[in-house]
Amino acid sequence: MRARLLAALFVVTAAACGGTPPAPVATPTPPPPPIATPPARPAVLVDLPPPGAPKPLKPAEVFTLTTKAGVKTIGIASHELPIVHCRVVVRAGNAAVAALPNGNARAGLANVVAELLKDGGAGRFAPRELAERVDSLGADLSVEVGPDRAVFGLSVTRDKLDAALEILGAVVGKPRFDAGEFAKLKARELDRVRQSQKGSGSWMARSAMYRELFGAGHPYAEIDANDESLSAMTLADAKAFWSKLYVAANVTVVVAGDVDAKDLGDRLDKHLALSNKAPPTIPWTDPKASSGVRVVLAKKAGSKQADILLGLLSLPRSDARWPELALAVHALGGGMSSRLFVDVREKRSLAYSTTAMTRELAHGPSVVALYAGTQTPLAPKSAAALLEHLAGIRAAHPIEDGELAIARTSLETGFLFRLETLGAVAGVAIDQAVLGLPGKDVYDYVAGYRAALRGAPIDAVRSVTSGALAAGAVLSVAGDPALAKSLRRFGPVRVVDPEKAFSTIEELPHDPNAALEVELPNVPVAK
Repeated sequence: MRARLLAALFVVTAAACGGTPPAPVATPTPPPPPIATPPARPAVLVDLPPPGAPKPLKPAEVFTLTTKAGVKTIGIASHELPIVHCRVVVRAGNAAVAALPNGNARAGLANVVAELLKDGGAGRFAPRELAERVDSLGADLSVEVGPDRAVFGLSVTRDKLDAALEILGAVVGKPRFDAGEFAKLKARELDRVRQSQKGSGSWMARSAMYRELFGAGHPYAEIDANDESLSAMTLADAKAFWSKLYVAANVTVVVAGDVDAKDLGDRLDKHLALSNKAPPTIPWTDPKASSGVRVVLAKKAGSKQADILLGLLSLPRSDARWPELALAVHALGGGMSSRLFVDVREKRSLAYSTTAMTRELAHGPSVVALYAGTQTPLAPKSAAALLEHLAGIRAAHPIEDGELAIARTSLETGFLFRLETLGAVAGVAIDQAVLGLPGKDVYDYVAGYRAALRGAPIDAVRSVTSGALAAGAVLSVAGDPALAKSLRRFGPVRVVDPEKAFSTIEELPHDPNAALEVELPNVPVAK
């Protein structure tokens, strides 16, 4: 089961190609345009009474152990049902390709390797035999790849635990790297990326946004593949990535369900053998500081719709003020009572879809993004509305008591739904391990986070919002190139070609007086 960077609206590709871009305009960049007076805060749809004390969770037993191979293991034991959820977490996500020589030219390699390990045969199993063995367990071998991790999973009944661990141990520790399977996988990935480059506005907008936010060469700048990186990718690249990253020190095993420590440790020692060499160093650097608004327009010629992302770098996920930031972002665009939904979507009808979100990363700042999906003629006005609301919640119209109450209830309830099953608890434990979150175990982390959400005073939320949402922003739009002239109102515009690794086509200077109205052939302007 393939998971494409979460969250529907995130992640990237890059690597320049194509003709030489035009020289930048020589005149100095003007200051950011004056933001229109932020709209008055829309009325909160529901007045909530003060929430009651949170009900305590009934935790399962949590234990840790280290295998003879040096793999850290987290066990979450509950014997109510004879089910076991097994997860092998490798810190070999899409950003880890930066650890390889010329890694910037191998965007998407982490995902290709993970899928090849799943489909290419492992240990005593040929490719077809591996699939049949998984089917015989009544299970599904899942693979999920994000910026910081690759997660392999099997959920089975207790009597099939040994077989499941043998499969997972073979997949991550003894891959066959079948050349035929690699060729088929590469072809499928090329088809996917080429379709995204032509038709997926959300993919284009998030790709351009991440590249602009982090800067060329940063590990988080190129999170998805592109046509050029896939075309150049070889089986030798896949083997080199696996050899460097799939080592014991880079792996954490999480097992939740009907298990005990001694038995689990013995089974892992039997089935999970990994190299004990040190993992490579990933060259983490600070993203370049910026101010004002930078505009990137990903060309989607003839499109009647536009995808708009307003992104900025914010607090690291490990920051103690993260709960306050999460509350503010939810009030801004996290639900049907949020400002973006009530004003931009419902009141002004500038967009058919709005949201605000955070992207948690293991290293450095996180990403906060506001999104609007709209008709092409309305794109400049939608972008202006996103900027207005960002400025408003930061200063002129800070979060209010009613909004904070709704955000607290929504976030805490949503967080609890993530703990409905032991498999879901294992997922939170993975987040805690990869992101370096506080707490002696997953339940301690959950209790602390719930308490932080409930206890965040409104003054603290306002203070964090004012500072954490003040960095320079990237306005990333996927749409018709005719939008470029209107988008100059917000900052200098760079038009890029998604089909050529987002190489620059044109650059336009900032014009704070540019009109928001845009005329497109055969596309009437909505009144």
